[in-house]
Amino acid sequence: MNDRVASLRCGGTKAMKRNLKKWTGIPLVLVVITALYGAWIFTGGDVDGERVIVTQVYDGDTIVVGRGWRRTTVRLIGVDTPETVHPEKPVQYYGPEASAFTRRSLGGSWVRLEFDDPGRQGGGVDRYGRTLAYVFTMEGVNFNLELVRRGYGRAYTRFPFRYLAAFKEAERAARTKGLGMWSRDRGADPDDGVTKGMIIGNRRSGIYHMPGQVGYRRVAKRNRIYFTTEQEAASAGYRKAKR
Repeated sequence: MNDRVASLRCGGTKAMKRNLKKWTGIPLVLVVITALYGAWIFTGGDVDGERVIVTQVYDGDTIVVGRGWRRTTVRLIGVDTPETVHPEKPVQYYGPEASAFTRRSLGGSWVRLEFDDPGRQGGGVDRYGRTLAYVFTMEGVNFNLELVRRGYGRAYTRFPFRYLAAFKEAERAARTKGLGMWSRDRGADPDDGVTKGMIIGNRRSGIYHMPGQVGYRRVAKRNRIYFTTEQEAASAGYRKAKR
């Protein structure tokens, strides 16, 4: 080894020692604070839940959220909205309205996920691999409960959960008032003077018919939903009949 190479190696070793001294001199408390700050950023700083953004809405009771770099499908605890995307079931009564409400209320919004005891009957993940959670808006509204309260879904009571009593009461109230899926006028006649001239949507097919179109009077009463404008029908997830 010549003198120049030995000198370079010696200098490199000294520089490494200086850097090591500099970093090991950082107080342990600073390292801990930095780690906690990173955790605070990831969870939203809320010790009672996890702050996330809603990136997609599948239907009334199933959403996708962004958790850092991950995407997680979340099934809302305690509520069951009518089906719209089930591979083995047709579109159910009031399903498109429930999906439209969830999409309008949560799409692209920050929310807080709150989790139940993972050891409870029903667990923390369902059989489809979806994370089970309560979704709270930034205003503190329990959105799962709001769906039931407004008649967009029924209380799902197969397994016990934290807010079970409140969900049961919300469903009873919605039924009594005839809200949403509990509406008493779901089979109204298009010529009854009240709905005459309104746009008719077919809950089963997801298609709406304008007055004068071929299928306008052919929609079964049990499948009818009425809209005042085409924009309202489109916002609820319906598409216009071709003729």
